[in-house]
Amino acid sequence: MKRARGGLPINIWETISAFANAAGGCILLGIDEKDDFRISGVVDAGAQESQLSAICSEMEPPVRAQIYSVAIDDEIVVVCEVPQLPRDQRPCHKRSIGPWAGSRIRVSDGDRKLTDYEVSVLLSNRREQKHDLAPVPGASADDLNSELVNAFLRRIRDTRSDIFRRVDDERALMMLNVLTKQGDQAIPTLAGLLVFGLYPQTFEPQLDITFVVYPSSEAGLLGNSGERFTENRSIDGSIPFMVAECIRLLKRNMRRRSIVSGIFRTEEWEYPEEVLREALVNAIVHRDYSEFARGTQVQVEMYPDRLLIRNPGGLYGPVDVRSLGVTTVTSSRNKALLKILEDTPFGDGHMVCENRGTGIARMLLALTDAGMEPPSFADDIASFSAEFPNHTLLDEEALNWLGSLDGYPLTRAQMTALVMMRNGIALNNSSYRASTGVRDSRAASRDLRDLVDRRLIEQSGTRGTTVYRLIGTRAEEAGLFDRPAPGKAISSLGLTPNERAVLEFVRRAETSRARVEEATGLAYHQVVRALQSLRDKNLVQMNGKHRSRSTTWSAT
Repeated sequence: MKRARGGLPINIWETISAFANAAGGCILLGIDEKDDFRISGVVDAGAQESQLSAICSEMEPPVRAQIYSVAIDDEIVVVCEVPQLPRDQRPCHKRSIGPWAGSRIRVSDGDRKLTDYEVSVLLSNRREQKHDLAPVPGASADDLNSELVNAFLRRIRDTRSDIFRRVDDERALMMLNVLTKQGDQAIPTLAGLLVFGLYPQTFEPQLDITFVVYPSSEAGLLGNSGERFTENRSIDGSIPFMVAECIRLLKRNMRRRSIVSGIFRTEEWEYPEEVLREALVNAIVHRDYSEFARGTQVQVEMYPDRLLIRNPGGLYGPVDVRSLGVTTVTSSRNKALLKILEDTPFGDGHMVCENRGTGIARMLLALTDAGMEPPSFADDIASFSAEFPNHTLLDEEALNWLGSLDGYPLTRAQMTALVMMRNGIALNNSSYRASTGVRDSRAASRDLRDLVDRRLIEQSGTRGTTVYRLIGTRAEEAGLFDRPAPGKAISSLGLTPNERAVLEFVRRAETSRARVEEATGLAYHQVVRALQSLRDKNLVQMNGKHRSRSTTWSAT
């Protein structure tokens, strides 16, 4: 929102670039955000529309925004709807100054210049990546674990084309991109070294995993005994070894809990082992191995309330966060590495990865079977993260509530969805599948329709806008109007200190802006800015009109 009373802001191109490089957005000219979002209007709407159109045309690639004017309270407001740019066309930048200086991204309520690494990642998405095929200078075939290599070759010769049985080991390993020629010598590729190396960190010291266990819910907060962390390790070795060792350390720092599976109660780790393996392998396999990123490790951070796994380099290719676990479309910047791991034994009879695009779907199913909430994924260009809440969705209290419903059997997916709705979350077909691991949209529709027919949930909207919620009486019985909205821990949402303080108070009950000021001790403009940012992130909602004394705010 911009006042723009005297003309377009000189930096309006930055917001256009930022929106195009993210999920798109809407620019409103003629609304004064510094004056409680007062509708001030613009002087010459036609001229501003033309200027906006010209600026959009000066971007690279040109932005095809929808620009129009609307009348609000006898004032004219100019609207510019900026679409999301396809991943393989980013970064959107100001043509005259180039991508390195002219690319922006939206952060909270401001526009930030993309770092050189972020620009590099976006530009690299436009072409095929082959960093995993690069030869490793100084390494030789003697630096590979012969036992692992032989097991790999046996599987290849048992399951693949006859050609691998007709060539010698060196030739087979070159055909499989484990070795490559440098002059007259066969040396390991980066992929081959990472999978089969005796100690790959001799040549690439930072291509490992850091494992940290924090005593409190935020990094930096000291524990009861003044400790910064309870465990801090660097995990080196080949990929199969690092994954196995990281799982061992995670188990050492996990508790076992009692869960309900069908009619039986069983003991299980706080995080299912299958979930940990899939998440770790995904982080290692899909990370960025370019020269820019080889100084950054895969990071595993364990908190009392969540587990966070982060890797350098965001998503690659046509996939986005919303499609993860919903479709089997997959894309990787490290194709050779994936292909090798597909036939690399993990040690328990399984291969390290399957390379079929179903890893995240299996992860969701394992969490659903354990009665746990689905993870949240974040792609911020320079890194990708998966965050797993450390609490069960289908706990004893939730199971008792489910048992008080209509008495007819529920599938595990339906139980998960009902409890999520009980926690104040509205679902559609896509989010139902993403949360429960149900992959077929028709099966999801049948599940949701069954719950509607049984008068447990209600449907609103049609076609693409259809959402499902607990019906009013069920919501009241569940106590939704008597408790703060749950969801992710505030500490894990990536908010500013002011935003955290405001959200903490708003989550307790519906309240006014003045009450937020009084409770938090923040100034008027700080509260307004925090509320607007939280609203943009869909964490709070405004109930009423701008500048109305009766307007209140509540958690979404």
